[in-house]
Amino acid sequence: MRTVLVTRPQPGATKTSERLLCSGFLPLVLPLTEIVPLPVKSPSGKFHAVAVTSASALRQAPDQTLEPLLRLPCFVVGEATAAAARSRGFETVTTGDGDGSSLAQTVVEELCTKHRILYLTGRVRVPDFEHALRKSGVHFRTMKTYDTVSVSYTTDFLVKFFSAGRIDCCLLYSHWGAEEFRRLISRDEIAHHFDNTPIFCLSPRIAEALNGLDKTLIYVADKPNESALLELIQRR
Repeated sequence: MRTVLVTRPQPGATKTSERLLCSGFLPLVLPLTEIVPLPVKSPSGKFHAVAVTSASALRQAPDQTLEPLLRLPCFVVGEATAAAARSRGFETVTTGDGDGSSLAQTVVEELCTKHRILYLTGRVRVPDFEHALRKSGVHFRTMKTYDTVSVSYTTDFLVKFFSAGRIDCCLLYSHWGAEEFRRLISRDEIAHHFDNTPIFCLSPRIAEALNGLDKTLIYVADKPNESALLELIQRR
């Protein structure tokens, strides 16, 4: 059974592990980043829709903040975020094509540019969605509900973790996670565990953070979603 290092934060890491097990892989979970809530002030003014590019933004949003918004149309980046939106109580959910730019295009096509959008997001985020909205003249306000922070492990823990068995491949889900992965494998005690280890990235931007590593070992999913990523592993 091939082993797969899962580096994404919880609760996503557990869900990914379950999918890997069902596909015949052995997951090894080592989150390199962690999602932490931020204090949220309920937004003022009138909004015509909500937009979300990360399920974490919905999970970390307080109930009292979301409750007045639940009857608004909610535009989300992909199926995982759509599931999170429905679980929080949004009645009308429109799903984009997996990235911020395509979601912005969906918003522009569905709404009047004079409409005001509330964008639920994290402190650390890809700027594509916001740039595309500004370019199209769409009015929006950001509401940051979470932050992404690095997870620290002791050298003893890491040595024991990686000595337990071979790492056949590694999954990277974010640019920040990829940067943390590079720092991890630069450590002398760890580096040899990743000799000739294929690295599978959710998007080209994530792969860019691996600049300097052997490009022949880096693979990028056809679409920025987990299903495409897991299909890629099965093909290699």
